[in-house]
Amino acid sequence: MSTGRWLLLLFCTTLSLAEKVRYDGHQVLRVIPKTHHEISILGNLMSNLENSKFDGQLSFWREPSNVTKPVDIMISPSYVKKITTYLAHKGIHTKVMIKNVQELINEEQKGLNSSTFAYNAYNTYETIQEWITETAAVYDTATEGSIGKSYEERNIGYLKISTGGTNKKAVVIHGGIHAAEWISPATVLYLAKYLVEGGTDAKDLLNKFDFYVIPVLNGDGYSFTWTDNRLWRKTRKPNEGSPCMGTDPNRNFATGWGGIGSSNEPCSDFYHGTKAFSEPEVAAIRDFVSSLGGGDGVALYIDYHSYSQLWLMPYGYTNEKPADYDTQLAGGKAACDALKKVHGTQYVYGNIYDTIYPASGGSCDYMYAKQGVQFSYSPEGRDTGTYGFILPAKYIQPSGEENWAALKAICDFVDTNI
Repeated sequence: MSTGRWLLLLFCTTLSLAEKVRYDGHQVLRVIPKTHHEISILGNLMSNLENSKFDGQLSFWREPSNVTKPVDIMISPSYVKKITTYLAHKGIHTKVMIKNVQELINEEQKGLNSSTFAYNAYNTYETIQEWITETAAVYDTATEGSIGKSYEERNIGYLKISTGGTNKKAVVIHGGIHAAEWISPATVLYLAKYLVEGGTDAKDLLNKFDFYVIPVLNGDGYSFTWTDNRLWRKTRKPNEGSPCMGTDPNRNFATGWGGIGSSNEPCSDFYHGTKAFSEPEVAAIRDFVSSLGGGDGVALYIDYHSYSQLWLMPYGYTNEKPADYDTQLAGGKAACDALKKVHGTQYVYGNIYDTIYPASGGSCDYMYAKQGVQFSYSPEGRDTGTYGFILPAKYIQPSGEENWAALKAICDFVDTNI
């Protein structure tokens, strides 16, 4: 490499590091709305945010939905007093969940290793893709594959875990659709670990199903959280006519696209895109599930998220219950009961609309309503707000252990109900 090119690279690297988004003094406040009027007030705050009246000073980590459902708002230091005073004037009490977001990020950064893979650590996109290749080379049950490419041409790799045979239905598991939710890919990797390393439980599952494990669906966004903005949520595809990048990939599926719980503002974290499946990552998972036969070939679809400790199922775009809701609910109960037995972690299970908040254009709804996958779930992992999206790495292993128990339980339930 020439000296000039090296200096340019060094300059660009230094500039990138200097411009990395920081959250010094940002607080996360929790509100528990007691009335529908208070929900309306919080909803107006969200509307003002999307209309750029707060110029990036607020970010909703949990949206207003129903009475008694927590609403978490990250607020910049210059706006904390303004917002708390405004809400207090309206009779709305706030509680500080995170006093300084950047301090949590700093602690997290101390334990990161961008070059070495570890199950009990957070791993880069590149390291995860290398893990897929290496795991496929080591284990006879594992095969490497790809469902497509991201907007920035990153491979969306998967690991097929199978003992062979015919007439087995598939279980499709993925993480990382929302970039900031690091515990999601980490948990999915732990599930793959248990499946490839064998043991009686894994062999039992592999006798029933073929597993397709996609650790990171939104590789562009996930990579961006490592290099530029730890709390980035969306994809990285530019939006024509807007300075704001990206679309919320879990508002970009066809079922209920453009409806409640999504936004037509490109600067919103919940922007639904110009049309359903505008994002290549979303189109890729659609086409992949379809290639497996949709509901005829896929018995179970799980899209892992964080945070809130919820086991969610259709629908998010409407409060109407699907025809299979009672069976889906029983499956969710089985998963949550098994999960709780491991470390005592309590999950709540139910439909997306009522259990967390209305959300249109989501993967869970689409895989059930359009692809015909009867058992379609979107669990929200640890925790319930102490750390939010910045969950310390010490919780990866217990999250993996308890979700392995949940996966075994839901697979057993599905096997007896399909």
